[in-house]
Amino acid sequence: MLVVSLFVCIQQSIERFQTRKKLASLTPQQMIDIGMTKERHQAELSQATIVGLMRDVIFLIKNKGQMS
Repeated sequence: MLVVSLFVCIQQSIERFQTRKKLASLTPQQMIDIGMTKERHQAELSQATIVGLMRDVIFLIKNKGQMS
């Protein structure tokens, strides 16, 4: 069960990582359409690194898979 939980945490973190990478290709109009500010966009892109991926995994493990 523990291994499954760990795998789920890693899988969720990878999905978030991939989504953050895709944010880089959004146009300014698309950013407005989804309601994302430039500051939030920059914050999300700064987490689209291996370090950010590992932080997400650790966060999910500590919080038992629940994102805030």
